[in-house]
Amino acid sequence: LVDELMSDTRGMQVDMMRSRDELMSARGQAEQAEQRVRQLEGELERVSEQVREDHLTGTLNRRGMNDAMQREIARAGRTGKPMCVSMLDLDNFKKLNDTHGHAAGDAALVHLAKVIRHTVRPTDVIARYGGEEFAILLPTTGLKGAWAVAEGVRRLVAASRIRRMNNDEVVGNITLSAGVATHRDGEPIASLIERADAALYRAKGSGRNRVESAE
Repeated sequence: LVDELMSDTRGMQVDMMRSRDELMSARGQAEQAEQRVRQLEGELERVSEQVREDHLTGTLNRRGMNDAMQREIARAGRTGKPMCVSMLDLDNFKKLNDTHGHAAGDAALVHLAKVIRHTVRPTDVIARYGGEEFAILLPTTGLKGAWAVAEGVRRLVAASRIRRMNNDEVVGNITLSAGVATHRDGEPIASLIERADAALYRAKGSGRNRVESAE
């Protein structure tokens, strides 16, 4: 009986040691998994920051611009200073792509982004809002000043000659139409963009290559 008890005890000890080893192994795996989760969360955060930028033009994208607008609207509310948005759209962009290829279209978009950067202030925010449409956020700027900025960009673009990406071939001139709007107190971002867009399409309907102000 004693021998049987001793044998059972030794068996229990072996089982307990095996269970302890399995528990320690499982704990180690859990710690590794937790570390991997933290690493993936960090990578996801970095990727999330990157998708606020348009890879072709180096400007912000729609998401990045909306974030910037929220910040500037809050600042304008605190300071009482005006804030404007200008929406710009290349004229006949589809025709440019169809005639000269997407490389020419990309060159036009990159060129427009460069012209805007050289025209605006460091405090202004630029975004490729979608397709061939760009947005300029102009803090502490009234409607007249915003119109002047958009008109300056329009003139420089109209005087430019576009060369195909990675090629010296000249594909011709481009023009743009633009609409500008002043943010109203308490106005949502969607409403501000909608009014600037309405002015933009009024400019296109009036013959293109011009700037219109929102009502």
